[in-house]
Amino acid sequence: MGVVTHLSYTNTPYYTQFPQILSSLKKLGVKHIRDGYYPWAASDPIVLNHQKIAGAGIKTDYVVPYDLSTTTQQIEQFAPMVGDMGSLEAPNECDVSGGCGGSGLAAVDNVVAFLPTVNTAAQTIGTPMFGPSFVLQASYPEAGNLDSEMTMNNLHIYFGGRNPGSTGWGADDAEGNSYGSFAWWLDQAAIDGPGMPSVITETGYITSQTTTTPYTLPDSVAASYTPRTLLLAFKSGFKQIYMYELIDEVSSPGYGLLNADLTPRPAYTAVKNLLSRLSDSGASFSPGSLHYQILGGDSNLNHLLLQKSDGSYWLVLWLEEPSWDPVNVAPLSVTPENIGIELTSGYKTTTDYQFNDAGGITAFTQPITNNIASLTVTDQISIVRIVAK
Repeated sequence: MGVVTHLSYTNTPYYTQFPQILSSLKKLGVKHIRDGYYPWAASDPIVLNHQKIAGAGIKTDYVVPYDLSTTTQQIEQFAPMVGDMGSLEAPNECDVSGGCGGSGLAAVDNVVAFLPTVNTAAQTIGTPMFGPSFVLQASYPEAGNLDSEMTMNNLHIYFGGRNPGSTGWGADDAEGNSYGSFAWWLDQAAIDGPGMPSVITETGYITSQTTTTPYTLPDSVAASYTPRTLLLAFKSGFKQIYMYELIDEVSSPGYGLLNADLTPRPAYTAVKNLLSRLSDSGASFSPGSLHYQILGGDSNLNHLLLQKSDGSYWLVLWLEEPSWDPVNVAPLSVTPENIGIELTSGYKTTTDYQFNDAGGITAFTQPITNNIASLTVTDQISIVRIVAK
C-alpha cells in the first residue's frame, strides 16, 4: 500500500511542516508514496525532503509530467540524487487534465508518443514503469497495446461514495461488467496491457465528520470502506495501491487521511491498524497451506487468508455491503452474520481483532470448541489469528 503526497505544494503542510508529514508516514506504516517529478537542483529543499523519505525506507513513485523538454538523461541523473525512486509513472490523466498538449483523445495520442522517454529512463535506472492513467473509457482503445512501453498498467479507481465491492452503477462494457466495479477497470487495463499486472495509483473517498453532500462519506463509513478497498484490490490481483491522499489540502479538500491540521481521521487510524497487524519483519519464507471452512454467511461474506514468517495464519473477514447511501446521503443498516471457522485438529484460534467505526481495534480471545470458532462478522473487518496447537 502507498499514499499520494504533494511534497512540492509549498503552500501546504507537505512543505511547511515536512517533519510532521514524515512522522505521519512512518506511523501509518506505508513503504511507498506517489509524488511528482521535476528536475530540481540538488540543494532544493524538496530534494532534501525526498532524501529523508529514502532514509525512512520509503520509496516514491514519480509521476513525470508531459513536457517535451524532459530527457531520459535528466530523469536518470535525478534518481541517485533523491535516493527514493521506486518507480516511474507516465503523465497523469492526460485525457482530462488539459496538460498534455491537447484534450481528449488527442492528448492520449500525445502521452503515448511521450512514453518512450520515461520508459527508457525506467529501464536504465532499473525501476518499474507505470503506464498512463485515464479517466475516459474511449481513451483505452485509443492508446492501444502499450506493453512494450510499461511494466504495469495504471488505473485510477474511485467509487463515487459507494462501497468498494460495488458491482457498478454505469453502463456495461463488452465483457458485461458495469462502470464503477473493479471488474470494469480491469477490463480496461486488459486493452492497454493484456496479461500485464496492474497498479492503482489513485483511489479514495471524500469524507468529513458529518456530511449532507451527495457522494461523500462520513468519517465513520470511510473507516470501513478504506481498508476494505485495500483488501479487495489485493484479492483482485493489484500489485500496488495508492490512497488519495495523505492530508487535506487546497487542491483536493476532503480526500485526506489526515485533516489539514495533520490530526488523524478514522480512515488513517484504520489503515495504520491494518498494516501494523498484518506487517511481518521476519525473513523471507515459502507460505504453507491451511485447511479451513467457513460455516454460514451469505455471498457478501469476504475472507482472505495470510501467513506470517512465524507460521501463524491471519484470516481477514468482513461483509462487503454498503453502509451508506451516497445519493440520498443516509446510513444503511448492515445485519451482522454469525459464522463458524472450522479448522483441523492441529490448529486453534487465539485472538480476534475487531475494527470499529473510529478505525480502532478491540482485541479479545477467540475461543474454539470442537475445532469450530464461532464469531460475528460485520461490515467492519475482523482479523482472526490462527496458530498450530
